Amino acid sequence: MSRLIRVARLAVSALLLATAAFVGAEDQAHTAAVAETQADRDWKAYQNLITAQLPETYKDMSRPKVEQYWERRQLETREFGLAFIAKHPDDPRRWMIVDRFNASAPLFVKDWGPFDSDGVPIKPVVDEAAAAAWKTKVAELQAAMAQATNIPDELKKKWVSEAEARKRTKTQKDALFARWRGGAMAPDFVARDLSGKEVKLSDFRGKVVVLDFWATWCGPCTAAMPYNEEVAARYKAQGLVMLCSCTSDTRANFEVWVKKNRSKYPDIVWTCDPAENGDNRVSKRLYGVLGIPTQFVIGPDGEVIDLVSGYVKGEAILESKLAEVGVKVDPALVAQGIEDLQKRGI
Repeated sequence: MSRLIRVARLAVSALLLATAAFVGAEDQAHTAAVAETQADRDWKAYQNLITAQLPETYKDMSRPKVEQYWERRQLETREFGLAFIAKHPDDPRRWMIVDRFNASAPLFVKDWGPFDSDGVPIKPVVDEAAAAAWKTKVAELQAAMAQATNIPDELKKKWVSEAEARKRTKTQKDALFARWRGGAMAPDFVARDLSGKEVKLSDFRGKVVVLDFWATWCGPCTAAMPYNEEVAARYKAQGLVMLCSCTSDTRANFEVWVKKNRSKYPDIVWTCDPAENGDNRVSKRLYGVLGIPTQFVIGPDGEVIDLVSGYVKGEAILESKLAEVGVKVDPALVAQGIEDLQKRGI
């Protein structure tokens, strides 16, 4: 009988232990649920918003639809971010939201208006007051962030990484400019025009050449084409050749884009690198280009005078460089180009 009592007692003990373990696990789960604050849930929602996948229909969207999609998405993330900051003014994660804010986006478009042949809005109607207020708000938040003492470690690491990347980029750019400002000869190469005919850089020896490396997918590259045409037309009587060599792109894209747009740019010589976007492409292998658009100003003897990196509408840096190689340029444009270069700090 005593043996049965002992067995019963053991069974009851095991049951009590199991019950305690279950209750303990339940308590832990409840504690974890309570520990997740509203700020945590709002932060998760914000993260889900900014990392949301593109819709299935995105790949089939026209350029105007793409422009409108990103405007809506930027507006939505802006509103959610501002709401998080207002609801949780002491949460350090708010600085990660501020770090993402861009004073230039969204655009606050009230009416997109017409689009050009590339699907780029010609002159959308913007809510200027809202855009100005947003720039002021971003400036205020960034000023507060600069004084903050509770910056998350994740954000600090990001800033350090970005600073190191900027330093590396500057070192690379300095080396690139030093290489080509020393009077080096422009390496000869062979590309193919729209018809498939071979075109060599040396074919233009005896003329001033602006060698422009560009790609169809590069927004600043295509945005620069009206200015390239303007320069080509203005100085062609002096023997200038504007040679736009497509790089880091496919031949198919090149053909589609040039066929569609060449009538707007009749004074540009169009070519495409046969290496397309391979590591053997001329822009990378021979010229060491870091980004596009990049333009090399080449004298009649084939010597590189200088290069212009990137494109900013309204600058006259290229024309000031053309003056250095003997092209007759309006002195006002030369002076402006020098000033533009100083503003860039190059």
